[in-house]
Amino acid sequence: MIEERRTRACRRRQSGLAMVEFAISVPVLLLLMFGTFEFGHFLIQYSTLNDAVRNASRYVAGNGLDGTTTNLKTGADWSSLVTQGKNLAVFGNTAGTPPAVLPSLNTGNITVTGDASDNIQVAAAYPYTPLFGAVIPTFMGGGGISTAFTLNISVTMRAL
Repeated sequence: MIEERRTRACRRRQSGLAMVEFAISVPVLLLLMFGTFEFGHFLIQYSTLNDAVRNASRYVAGNGLDGTTTNLKTGADWSSLVTQGKNLAVFGNTAGTPPAVLPSLNTGNITVTGDASDNIQVAAAYPYTPLFGAVIPTFMGGGGISTAFTLNISVTMRAL
């Protein structure tokens, strides 16, 4: 009889201990899970932007010179080529038909430049959009940690 009471009391203490362990470990596991999701989201946006800028740079560099070694950067065709390159980086096509490859990406985020040695540079400054809000709250006072930052990607290619 005394043995049964000890066994029941031990089980109750163990179940209370399991609840305490659960309460301690769940926030840590949730933080790791959300951090993994956010990092994956960041990598997808970075990779998408990198591919878009590289494709635009390749397009502008491939069309940067006409077949007669006349540099288009000095003529009126250069501005239309820049517009097509920006559209390709933002929308994935030279016509500029939506949707954009990334949310809130627009042609104002893209710059296309050429230099005297026929190097074409396409650069993007994209404001990263986090999944779970722009501020991580802090527990010991303060306003929190901002997760808003700008992805800067630049690709330079020689005009063909």
